[in-house]
Amino acid sequence: MIRLDNVSIRRGASEILHGVSTQIPTASVTAVVGRSGVGKTTLLGALNGLLRPSAGQISVSGLGPLDDACLETHRRRTATVFQNHALIDRLSALRNVLLGLADTRHPLSLLPWPQAQQRQAAEALDEVGLLQYAGTRVDRLSGGERQRVGLARALVRAPRLLLGDEPFAAVDPNQARQLGDAIRSLATHHGMTVILVMHQIDMALALADRVIGLAHGQIAFDGPAAQFDRAAQARVFSPSVSKGA
Repeated sequence: MIRLDNVSIRRGASEILHGVSTQIPTASVTAVVGRSGVGKTTLLGALNGLLRPSAGQISVSGLGPLDDACLETHRRRTATVFQNHALIDRLSALRNVLLGLADTRHPLSLLPWPQAQQRQAAEALDEVGLLQYAGTRVDRLSGGERQRVGLARALVRAPRLLLGDEPFAAVDPNQARQLGDAIRSLATHHGMTVILVMHQIDMALALADRVIGLAHGQIAFDGPAAQFDRAAQARVFSPSVSKGA
């Protein structure tokens, strides 16, 4: 479980999130929604340890409060999938996935990747249904396939926490459903905690166990996806002045 207790986060002179408290269960899918600029990406940055709270505390089961003593361990257990894939076009799908293990070897090494790590990467591609494209350059893949390569690169680290920043934004609805099914399986069958920033509300309701709705830098809704009805959506998406990313 991840617990946030009265967490506030500043960027420069601006307070993006203030007084955020919630608990995110293990082995669940949580969708984070809200208008542009309310702090969704900032929340992900706090959860992966890249942004430190200016007030309050974030705790993780098995580690305790995210302080200097355990932050590195938490980051090793966390992986992030980005909207823009962040892949290297000239490399094959397999080699892009292997980059998820780059911190396990010397950055200037010219030696081939060990067989054990190549097997890990192949298994990650198989997990997202792309093993047949292991040797294909990623610039020859569709948007949805590229996004799944990005997911495989995250999975190769065997993370306990998977974060996604608008992971479905650049793919068509059919591909988004396939990617969503793969992510849903990670929580259901592998016990991974998944937290996704999303703007497709229908898909969020179909995919997520629960929804966190942010408005004005605070939580305006926090509950089961089935309860995120029109009244709750109106509270979250009411017009407001943007406060941050």
